[in-house]
Order: sequence, then structure tokens, then C-alpha cells
Amino acid sequence: MRVVVAKRTGRRGAGLGNELIAWGKGWIASQVLRARLVGPSWGLNQRRYDRNFGTSRLDFVLEEALQRLPHMAFTESDYRATGELDFGRALALWAGERGLLQRSSFIVTVEGMWGGYRAIHEARAFLHTQLAASRDALAKAYEIASRLDRGKLFVAVHMRLLRDGFNTIRPGDDVRGRFNIFVPGEWYLWVCEQLRREFGEHMQFHFFTDKPGPEFEEAVRRFNPGQQMQSGLTECSDLLLMTQADLRVCSVSSYSLAASFLSGGPYLWYEPQLTLRDGCYSLWGSEKDQRADDSPTAQATAHAAALDGADEFPGMTMRVGDGVPDGLVRMLEQRLRAKDPRTNLLDYGAIPAARELMEAGQAARR
Repeated sequence: MRVVVAKRTGRRGAGLGNELIAWGKGWIASQVLRARLVGPSWGLNQRRYDRNFGTSRLDFVLEEALQRLPHMAFTESDYRATGELDFGRALALWAGERGLLQRSSFIVTVEGMWGGYRAIHEARAFLHTQLAASRDALAKAYEIASRLDRGKLFVAVHMRLLRDGFNTIRPGDDVRGRFNIFVPGEWYLWVCEQLRREFGEHMQFHFFTDKPGPEFEEAVRRFNPGQQMQSGLTECSDLLLMTQADLRVCSVSSYSLAASFLSGGPYLWYEPQLTLRDGCYSLWGSEKDQRADDSPTAQATAHAAALDGADEFPGMTMRVGDGVPDGLVRMLEQRLRAKDPRTNLLDYGAIPAARELMEAGQAARR
């Protein structure tokens, strides 16, 4: 029997955004090794994700029992030793050196957030499928999506307000490179106001949070007064909705990161949190491994330094007082044009033919 165990993050588990990385690693490993995937177990998770994914509260028993048997752990040091950034290629090299594919049975464990989203890019379809299959996710997503105007830009704003493990920013605090911080409510309000100033009635907002509070209620009142809080399990449906948005306005949380990763579309980040080095921003640049001269972040910084700052990038930044970046305006204008059903062939639309074809048709009619 071949088994891959995707270990939960920590004894009590972690938030969904964190666990998706380990889950993605586990699935990729199961494909490379042609093995059965076990975990991550949800039964001990304090957020009760077992209810979302329909697993037993005792599912951790199997995960822990397998780890007590003889097994091999694919660790961060193993991953980095391969020189590969893609998790699947790194694992294949590691497994090849150990002849795993020639064995009829083994247990391999994977875990952690190391490697990040770049490592698990090929797991996006799998993770989408798991979220969509979770309890009530599609029904709850439809409940909101069906009320949106498909001809307008859809902006998903994620406001992380639950206090557990997060730190409030005080005036004058330097937060560059720091995670687990609360983004000030005024930043969300400023960003939404600037976006509305640019696109007016052609833009609609929906606000997502783990726990409503005064900042959230003020944002809803100003920019989506008809919004109502859903009841029940919304962790997965909210994430699915955020992936469908034309733009994500992010909190500094793994949940916002997961939504942006799964979407592949543009997102706005809180500028004061990003690491600033050699005139370039990076999200992971404060990490020890990414400060090395040969790190992916260092190589990307050298590349970004030669680019025009007004270019269009998936992730862009704003501070309170900033206007909407020019590159983002262009991206959203293109998305808005693409929403017009009159020029979408799938929606009974029509598009102009090339000039030479029109001239040829006119000549034929003469």
C-alpha cells in the first residue's frame, strides 16, 4: 500500500488558508508517487472544518497512526536540496533517489507552508474541486453570485477582524515584512472610495470577514448597504466567491493569499506591510531564506528593478492617500469591456470582422 500523509499544521490545526498549502502538497505527492492521500485531518481543528468537508471528528487517529509506522518525511531541507521550486518536480527527484516508485508499499509524509504557492501551482484545480464539493459551498456561493450584476466589476474585500493570533497596528509602527497584523479600517475605506471614484456605477463591492465589527459595518454601509450576513458554514463559499471576483482587496492573512492564488487574477495589497528592497516590493522578502542573494525573491527583485513601475502586475499596492495604480485601472477597464454580452459570441454577441474580409465580402456582392 502506497500512502501520502498531508500532515495538519500544528497540533490543533490552522486556518483554511494555511492548510490549503499542505493539502496541495499532499495531493501533488499522491499524483507523483501514485499513492493514496490521507489528510490533512480536520477533527482536531478548532475551527471545525470537519463540518465543511464531512469528515469524522476522529480522522486524526488514522493520520497519527500512520506516522507511528515506519515512514519517510519529505522535509523542507529535502525540498531545498533538489534546487527545484515546483513541489512535484522536487518530490520526483527525491523519490527517484530512493527508488520509491519501484516499491509496492511505503508511507511518505509532507507538511508545512514552506515552498509557498509557487511550489503548489499545479494543485489549484484540485483545491478548487475540494472547496466546491464542501458542505453547502456552491449553494451559498450562488446565493450571493446570483444577486451580482454580471455587467459590472465585482470587487471582493476581505477584512480580517478576528483577534486570535493577530496584532493591532499602532501609529508609527513599522510593519514591513510582518504578518498576522490587522490592516486599519481606514485603508479599506480609502481603497474602496478610490475604486468607486474611478469606475462609479460600473463597480460593485462585497465584503467578507471572519467576524463583523465596526470597521466592517462601516464599509458595508458605505459601499454595499444591501449586503446581508449569511448564516451557517461560509468558509469555503466565501473563498470560492473571492476567487471569482475581478479584484481582491486583501487583508494580511493566508485566507486572502489563498483566494488570490486560486483566482490568478489581480489583487490589492496593503503597501506598508510589504518588504521594500532596492526600490522593489516583495511579500516574502523578509524571510531568512529569501534574503539570500540567490533566492527567488532576490532574482525577482533584480528583474523588477528594470521594469516600468506603471506596468500591469497581478498584485499591486496602495497606501491611504494613493490613487488607484494606472496599471490596475487598465486591467479593470479591459475586464469591464469583456463583460459586455453584445461583444461576446457565447452570449449571442457579435464582433467586427477583419477589414480585408469585409472588403472581400463587399466585392463578392458587387
